[in-house]
Amino acid sequence: MAAGQQNKIALVIQARMRSTRLPGKILLPIPLGSGKPLLSWVIDELKAFSLANDIFIATSTNLENDLLVSYCIDNKIQCYRGEEDNVLSRFISIANMGPYNCIVRLTADNPIIDIDILERVVMRHLNNGNDYTKTEDLPVGMNFEVVATSALLDLQKYKLSLDDEEHVTMFIRNNEQYKKEIYPIADYKHLKGLRLTIDYASDYTLISSLLSQCINDDKLKGIQIVERAFNKYPWIFESNGGNFQKKQYLDLDEELREARAFLENHDFKRVAKILKVKNED
Repeated sequence: MAAGQQNKIALVIQARMRSTRLPGKILLPIPLGSGKPLLSWVIDELKAFSLANDIFIATSTNLENDLLVSYCIDNKIQCYRGEEDNVLSRFISIANMGPYNCIVRLTADNPIIDIDILERVVMRHLNNGNDYTKTEDLPVGMNFEVVATSALLDLQKYKLSLDDEEHVTMFIRNNEQYKKEIYPIADYKHLKGLRLTIDYASDYTLISSLLSQCINDDKLKGIQIVERAFNKYPWIFESNGGNFQKKQYLDLDEELREARAFLENHDFKRVAKILKVKNED
């Protein structure tokens, strides 16, 4: 459906209270000492997105998420609870609540959201008739994924792996029958190497510092928050630069390349060399 026609768009925030490295992080106050939870930063930014019809929290039925559900009730946010490991099933259930033309997949631990860029990628997705659109060249934690509802619902006819069920867009990304586009945001490629997701305490410390800028300047939004800090205090981004970012690998070769790079960057050069030799064998 063309962008000029009536479109229905759902913003779905994948969220849960369980976290191995930083338990309960999505409801931690940020900046440190403020009364605003991390998740509220995500929701408040998304409320400014004029193209969206609905915002959902997609969480699981695990008991620890009862606190998250209470937050949603108190803040009048739609919440869907489903299976813990089959995250895809939560998105499919929400897609069936529509009708929606597309769903934007977000996560609750990425509080710096640029609404102007989100609008650009959603419009591009709709205008090009894509099944899947993803941005690149933004900092880790700021890229967007947009999925056509028809593509999500199409997944119900396949026997999916556990990885496909856990990682919502993996099957679509790995199969050629879907129309996909990687949309580079070249204006901010110089910020691509920065890490702006919250998994570790050091991630929280960095983003707490970045968001503290907004207390004195409420007009500062999205990528501007990052750019201002990067221009004035580039050293601050070294605080979480060594943190490992989990990702889904397309194949064993890609995973081995990433493992070797990680080992080399942490001075395990002999182990990295052995791994390289074994892979070449």
